[in-house]
Amino acid sequence: MSDQDPTRTRCFALIGHAGDGKTSLAESLLFEAGVTSERGRVEDGSSCLDSSAEERTRKHTLASSAYSFEAAGVDAHLIDTPGDPNFQGDSQIVVQAVDGAILVVDGAHGPKVGTETIWRATERAGIPTVAFVNHVDQERFDLDATVASLQAMGLNAVPIVAATATGGGTELLDLLAGPPTTEAARAAHANLVEAVAETDDELLERYLEDGALEVDDLNRGLIAATRTRSIVPVLVGSARTGVGVAGVLSAIETLLPSPYEARPFRDANGAEIEALADAPFAARVFKTVIDRYAGKLSLIRVVSGTAKEGSTLWNATTETKERVGKLIRLAGADHRELAEAGPGALLAFAKLKDTHTGDTLTTEKDGIALPAITIPHGVLSYAVSAANKADEDKVFASLAKVVEEDPVLALGRDAATGEFLLTGMGELQLRVTAERLKRLYDVDILLQTPKVPYRETLTRPAERVEGKLKKQSGGKGMFGVCTLTLEPLPRGSGLSFSDEIVGGAIPRNLIPAVEKGCREAALAGPLAGYPVVDVCVRCTDGKHHAVDSNEMAFKLAGSFAFRQAMAQGKPTLLEPVMTVEVTVPDVHLGDVMGDLSSRRGRVQGTESRGSSQVIKAEVPMAEMLEYASALTSLTGGKGAYHMEFSEYQEVPAQARDQIIADANTAAEAEA
Repeated sequence: MSDQDPTRTRCFALIGHAGDGKTSLAESLLFEAGVTSERGRVEDGSSCLDSSAEERTRKHTLASSAYSFEAAGVDAHLIDTPGDPNFQGDSQIVVQAVDGAILVVDGAHGPKVGTETIWRATERAGIPTVAFVNHVDQERFDLDATVASLQAMGLNAVPIVAATATGGGTELLDLLAGPPTTEAARAAHANLVEAVAETDDELLERYLEDGALEVDDLNRGLIAATRTRSIVPVLVGSARTGVGVAGVLSAIETLLPSPYEARPFRDANGAEIEALADAPFAARVFKTVIDRYAGKLSLIRVVSGTAKEGSTLWNATTETKERVGKLIRLAGADHRELAEAGPGALLAFAKLKDTHTGDTLTTEKDGIALPAITIPHGVLSYAVSAANKADEDKVFASLAKVVEEDPVLALGRDAATGEFLLTGMGELQLRVTAERLKRLYDVDILLQTPKVPYRETLTRPAERVEGKLKKQSGGKGMFGVCTLTLEPLPRGSGLSFSDEIVGGAIPRNLIPAVEKGCREAALAGPLAGYPVVDVCVRCTDGKHHAVDSNEMAFKLAGSFAFRQAMAQGKPTLLEPVMTVEVTVPDVHLGDVMGDLSSRRGRVQGTESRGSSQVIKAEVPMAEMLEYASALTSLTGGKGAYHMEFSEYQEVPAQARDQIIADANTAAEAEA
């Protein structure tokens, strides 16, 4: 089949929480379509989608994997995405590049935090979604309870398959195919008809008049309601055994849209982009894969136009030209070359020099710029260093490649502490990153809890404090006197310096030296050596000598006066406080709120969000450094959190004394 027929193209993602069966469903889809000769299994490492060593070891999808295949006249482009909260940032990027999604839900245990997180991402992207309730072969399977939980999340989830218990297991009945034969199936069919009718005025009028809908009307109405997200059709089956998977293939063809039918992509100015093969070329880079031997692969989604082997493209993001070699059609870890591909296709371009995740590739003339994709921010940082100092350059060069491959990761230097910080969505993501560095580049890194960037300030004014340097014992000496007043400033003000000298007490050309001395002294406060902030320094008076005064003398005088004034101003310690949002199932609300309070947190409030509760709180950063593990333990992996810096606040006395003691002990050890 040619990739040049967008009407038969389907570009979609498998999404959901970790362990609910996304990869197993992908393997069953490939097997059902005749693409693979056997159904790969995550449990024994035979999955063709979980191909990395880390994925096979942990038996979890850790990074998105694409597979393009043909089935029932449809050119399908599938992306299997991670469900673990540590790696779900990758999934949130992917949904911005596809036309639809299959939401896989555990029918034995119901939706989880990851289910709701990725559902919200599809809301933001506006893509049609079909739900697949998995594990129909498990004893605790409960379709009604699962559907009710999905509806509590805000989905208008409507089963289009009835699951009826039989002596030999569970029988599935397609509610769209023919008349239902059991009471339960008749009730499910009536619910489906009513739900579809309510999404269309014409169908509703017909339903009210006739009490039913013709099969064609029902199907047409369901397709339209799915495309507009008015309804989320619910399928049922077992990804592991393949039960119900044929229905998923059918839904991909009939319910999910082609690029022509999907919600249109828009350019950077908000104008709709037509998904036409003969339109100007535009593609979004949704993932970067760096192979130790093959080099860099840029995974793209063709939005409009036709990708052609050997063409020259324009990177509208970096404003550079890129030469495209071969077009690579993705099949998990395997690749196939092709000559061209049109809208909706997922491809890989090899060895592009200056192209990264989120970039737009287009034509230099009449090119189209796509808006930037949204990349989730990491919530957990570790200080990172080379285990062997001799490998330091190699470590950071390798880290740069890994960070390019996963844009959710961030590597930066904390100016306050001097540490290099690796930031990600959770501890597991950072630990896996360390494993990949060892496997791919043979380098070892140390991950340690980062230092907290405490600050010091004063709590009351220190007025007219004199700093003096006097060395006059013959010959040219050193003389400088300055008088400073230090006053507290509001939080976030930093350090300001005010020149209030009158009458030439200090020559104008020497006042900058006083300021420099103050700012250098402010780098280490009197309590524990942390930088001083939120202080106004007023230089009000001084003395100079016509011969012995110079910049060095006044710089030292300024630093002496600053330190003395800080000591008189009743200094205190400040700590960074984070705004935290924690999403947890209702059953864990009390435990998590209690834990936040034990961390000196102040709960600001809670709100319901679907089947979960969102706790909003302010918590000191020092108490959140290892929170990911604690939350996992408290909620059995069903909790998620996000935090960002709010402000600096004064540390309570008991905690302050311990922090100061620890800092002084560390300073003595280094001396």
